[in-house]
Amino acid sequence: MEKQTLYDLGLSKNEVEVYLSLLQLGPSTAIDVAKETRLHRPNIYDALNKLSKKGLVAHFMRETTKYYEVVDPDQLMTLMKLKEGDLLKILPELKMMQLNARPPASISVLEGISGVRRALTDIINNTKKFYALGIPKDHAPTIGEGWIREWHTERIKKKVWFHHIVNEDYYPHRVKLLSSLPYTTIKFLPKEYNSPTMVLIYDKGVVFGLLQPLVTIRILGDDITKCFRNYFMMLDKIALTEIPQASAQKKTNKRAQGSRECF
Repeated sequence: MEKQTLYDLGLSKNEVEVYLSLLQLGPSTAIDVAKETRLHRPNIYDALNKLSKKGLVAHFMRETTKYYEVVDPDQLMTLMKLKEGDLLKILPELKMMQLNARPPASISVLEGISGVRRALTDIINNTKKFYALGIPKDHAPTIGEGWIREWHTERIKKKVWFHHIVNEDYYPHRVKLLSSLPYTTIKFLPKEYNSPTMVLIYDKGVVFGLLQPLVTIRILGDDITKCFRNYFMMLDKIALTEIPQASAQKKTNKRAQGSRECF
């Protein structure tokens, strides 16, 4: 007999021994059960009372002697459903306790060029891989091209991967520079998805960069990080691997070359 299943239903060791003994003996006195299980009589009465309260054991009088017997074992299913019902009652409270235990998202607003630089420095100091989405073309010139170059040098030294999906009108000279850097990938958003806001996703959280006014909003938290990382991965599937203008120019050149070959 698999006793563990009965333990899992919440029965104690003594209750299981008494219950199984009654199943085998049939209607019995407490003394009969004590002899069968070799448990002390106080433990027998305690187990019988608890089994009775759970609806698993009933008793009846025969002359002046009390007998105990097991109710239909199907009653175990009722016990299981009752426990399930009790669990469902407290489940919302348990979920609320879990939510309250999570550290709340930390939000900070960083103003001006120094705020952007502070956020970017924090990123490469606290992650090994991060994602940039919808970077406006004037973001780097606003922060400072020289400072950005030094930041990239430090990033590469730390071997931090930087995955870009930039707006399709991004400056060609910056595309060329980024494409040449190690630990760097770059793709392009189709024009209809161009974003006026820079979004950076890293291990600790998400950074939003606005140009007008120059404000950086940093939100730290696991949930928002996961959400935006998934959003980036979705856009990565439709992102272009080269600038649309460059692709169009290549097609034009091929057509022109084909026309010359016809003559």
